[in-house]
Amino acid sequence: MRLVLTCRLGGPEHSPATTVTLRRALKASFARVEVDGLDEVDVHLTLGGTVTSAEGHGGVHHLRYSAARRRLTVNVVVPASEVARSAPAGALAPHLCTMSRRIAERCAPGDADAVAHALAVACREALDTLPGSG
Repeated sequence: MRLVLTCRLGGPEHSPATTVTLRRALKASFARVEVDGLDEVDVHLTLGGTVTSAEGHGGVHHLRYSAARRRLTVNVVVPASEVARSAPAGALAPHLCTMSRRIAERCAPGDADAVAHALAVACREALDTLPGSG
Protein backbone atom coordinates (compact mmCIF):
# COMPACT_ATOMS: atom_id res chain seq x y z
CA MET A 1 0.00 0.00 0.00
CA ARG A 2 1.26 3.47 -0.84
CA LEU A 3 1.46 6.12 1.89
CA VAL A 4 1.44 9.88 1.36
CA LEU A 5 2.33 11.75 4.56
CA THR A 6 2.22 15.51 4.95
CA CYS A 7 3.22 17.09 8.24
CA ARG A 8 2.34 20.41 9.79
CA LEU A 9 4.58 21.40 12.68
CA GLY A 10 3.15 23.60 15.39
CA GLY A 11 6.31 25.35 16.43
CA PRO A 12 10.08 25.63 16.24
CA GLU A 13 10.59 22.99 18.94
CA HIS A 14 9.72 20.26 16.41
CA SER A 15 12.52 18.89 14.30
CA PRO A 16 11.81 18.59 10.58
CA ALA A 17 14.36 15.75 10.61
CA THR A 18 12.00 13.73 12.82
CA THR A 19 9.14 14.06 10.35
CA VAL A 20 11.41 13.15 7.43
CA THR A 21 12.56 10.03 9.31
CA LEU A 22 8.95 9.18 10.19
CA ARG A 23 7.77 9.66 6.59
CA ARG A 24 10.48 7.39 5.19
CA ALA A 25 9.91 4.70 7.81
CA LEU A 26 6.11 4.76 7.50
CA LYS A 27 6.28 4.59 3.70
CA ALA A 28 8.54 1.54 3.88
CA SER A 29 6.37 -0.15 6.55
CA PHE A 30 3.06 0.56 4.80
CA ALA A 31 4.46 -0.75 1.50
CA ARG A 32 4.50 -4.22 3.08
CA VAL A 33 0.81 -4.09 4.09
CA GLU A 34 -1.94 -5.10 1.69
CA VAL A 35 -5.60 -4.21 2.18
CA ASP A 36 -8.12 -5.37 -0.41
CA GLY A 37 -9.65 -2.34 -2.12
CA LEU A 38 -7.11 0.15 -0.76
CA ASP A 39 -4.05 1.27 -2.70
CA GLU A 40 -3.21 4.58 -1.01
CA VAL A 41 -3.49 6.17 2.42
CA ASP A 42 -3.05 9.94 2.51
CA VAL A 43 -2.23 11.08 6.07
CA HIS A 44 -2.18 14.73 7.14
CA LEU A 45 -0.31 14.88 10.45
CA THR A 46 -0.42 17.97 12.65
CA LEU A 47 1.93 18.17 15.65
CA GLY A 48 0.83 20.87 18.07
CA GLY A 49 3.38 23.21 19.55
CA THR A 50 4.01 26.74 20.73
CA VAL A 51 2.79 28.38 17.51
CA THR A 52 -0.13 26.10 16.65
CA SER A 53 -1.49 24.35 19.71
CA ALA A 54 -3.63 21.78 17.83
CA GLU A 55 -5.44 21.14 21.11
CA GLY A 56 -8.91 21.18 19.51
CA HIS A 57 -10.52 17.77 19.20
CA GLY A 58 -7.23 15.94 18.76
CA GLY A 59 -6.88 12.42 17.54
CA VAL A 60 -7.88 10.84 14.27
CA HIS A 61 -10.67 12.52 12.36
CA HIS A 62 -12.03 13.30 8.91
CA LEU A 63 -11.44 9.78 7.64
CA ARG A 64 -12.65 9.65 4.01
CA TYR A 65 -12.54 6.52 1.87
CA SER A 66 -13.07 6.45 -1.87
CA ALA A 67 -13.71 2.91 -3.08
CA ALA A 68 -13.65 4.12 -6.70
CA ARG A 69 -10.20 5.68 -6.24
CA ARG A 70 -9.08 3.00 -3.74
CA ARG A 71 -7.77 5.81 -1.55
CA LEU A 72 -8.29 6.88 2.05
CA THR A 73 -7.55 10.33 3.46
CA VAL A 74 -7.16 10.85 7.20
CA ASN A 75 -6.18 13.73 9.49
CA VAL A 76 -4.18 12.95 12.62
CA VAL A 77 -3.81 15.72 15.19
CA VAL A 78 -1.41 15.33 18.10
CA PRO A 79 -2.12 17.97 20.76
CA ALA A 80 0.73 20.12 22.03
CA SER A 81 0.12 18.89 25.57
CA GLU A 82 0.88 15.30 24.51
CA VAL A 83 3.94 16.28 22.49
CA ALA A 84 5.29 18.23 25.49
CA ARG A 85 4.94 15.21 27.82
CA SER A 86 6.65 12.64 25.65
CA ALA A 87 9.22 11.91 22.96
CA PRO A 88 7.78 12.07 19.43
CA ALA A 89 7.32 8.29 19.24
CA GLY A 90 5.45 8.23 22.56
CA ALA A 91 3.17 11.09 21.55
CA LEU A 92 2.42 9.62 18.12
CA ALA A 93 1.95 5.96 19.12
CA PRO A 94 -1.63 6.09 20.47
CA HIS A 95 -2.78 8.24 17.54
CA LEU A 96 -1.27 5.92 14.93
CA CYS A 97 -2.78 2.93 16.73
CA THR A 98 -6.21 4.59 16.59
CA MET A 99 -5.63 5.44 12.94
CA SER A 100 -4.81 1.78 12.20
CA ARG A 101 -8.04 0.63 13.84
CA ARG A 102 -10.16 3.25 12.05
CA ILE A 103 -8.63 2.41 8.64
CA ALA A 104 -9.32 -1.28 9.20
CA GLU A 105 -12.90 -0.69 10.30
CA ARG A 106 -13.59 1.53 7.29
CA CYS A 107 -11.79 -0.38 4.54
CA ALA A 108 -11.82 -4.00 5.72
CA PRO A 109 -14.79 -4.47 8.06
CA GLY A 110 -14.82 -8.24 7.53
CA ASP A 111 -11.18 -8.59 8.57
CA ALA A 112 -10.74 -5.51 10.74
CA ASP A 113 -8.74 -7.15 13.52
CA ALA A 114 -6.09 -8.62 11.21
CA VAL A 115 -5.80 -5.44 9.13
CA ALA A 116 -5.64 -3.22 12.24
CA HIS A 117 -2.89 -5.44 13.64
CA ALA A 118 -0.86 -5.34 10.40
CA LEU A 119 -1.15 -1.54 10.23
CA ALA A 120 -0.32 -1.13 13.93
CA VAL A 121 2.81 -3.27 13.48
CA ALA A 122 3.83 -1.13 10.48
CA CYS A 123 3.35 2.04 12.55
CA ARG A 124 5.30 0.60 15.51
CA GLU A 125 8.20 -0.33 13.21
CA ALA A 126 8.27 3.22 11.87
CA LEU A 127 8.09 4.79 15.33
CA ASP A 128 11.01 2.63 16.47
CA THR A 129 13.23 4.53 14.01
CA LEU A 130 12.58 7.89 15.69
CA PRO A 131 15.05 9.43 18.13
CA GLY A 132 14.14 8.73 21.76
CA SER A 133 11.91 5.76 20.94
CA GLY A 134 14.31 3.46 22.74
